[in-house]
Amino acid sequence: MESPIEFGKIWALTRRDMSRWITYKSQVLTTLMSGSIAVASWGINGSYRNVQVAQYDCSYVSFLIVGVVISNLILPLTQGMQNRLNPWTLESILMTGPRAATLVLGTSLWPYALAFMFMIPQLFIGIYIFGAVLNVNIVSFVLASVISTMIVFSLAMIGTGVKIVTKMTDPFTSALAVAASLLAGMTYPVSYLNNYIPGLSTVAWLIPQTWIYDIMRLSTLTDASVLNPGVAEVFIGALLVAVILLPISYYIFNISIRRAKRDGTLGWM
Repeated sequence: MESPIEFGKIWALTRRDMSRWITYKSQVLTTLMSGSIAVASWGINGSYRNVQVAQYDCSYVSFLIVGVVISNLILPLTQGMQNRLNPWTLESILMTGPRAATLVLGTSLWPYALAFMFMIPQLFIGIYIFGAVLNVNIVSFVLASVISTMIVFSLAMIGTGVKIVTKMTDPFTSALAVAASLLAGMTYPVSYLNNYIPGLSTVAWLIPQTWIYDIMRLSTLTDASVLNPGVAEVFIGALLVAVILLPISYYIFNISIRRAKRDGTLGWM
């Protein structure tokens, strides 16, 4: 009796998918690294729990709650933009001829607004259930939000632009996200990394997300005023990162759109 399961064809289809996946080496590397990085990140986090965070003069609960909220605010924007600018929407959008800035803002504004709305119940739970204590400086918070938005928009534009060309994974922002999950300081202070590898905290400042976590925490946990020279120095550093990334991202995004129009191909398989 002939088996209803065609094992040979199943293997052929599996081998085809595997071959396609392996072709994109950056995706393979990112996938393999992300699991290991996640384990390392939570391992470091577990060893740091219940310690007062001297850098921001706050409890670890307050430090962690702000980090998680910031992460939930950042990720929807980058993912939302890349998900909305796909081959099924980008082709029709390009036919209307919008400028790059219009295209980026128009596809990202709603995910960002939605993330802000979701931030309210998250903060409510963190403050009233887990006892997080916030000490917000309004002016610093507004400036930190503007600078952070510039950085995140830039990373989203770079990721989307590269993805339009590669039609698969964006190796740059994928690798950056993996590095940020371990080094950017979402769940533990960056300085704590030196306990494992001396000087690693210095490397962490090369990651744009590190600056976002730092200025947002300064403005929400320490009532830090930008008139304070030490605080101003940090904000200027974050602004410099944003100013460098913004024109680079705009250039990469425009180049990718022009190449897609020239090649006549959009999207990723």
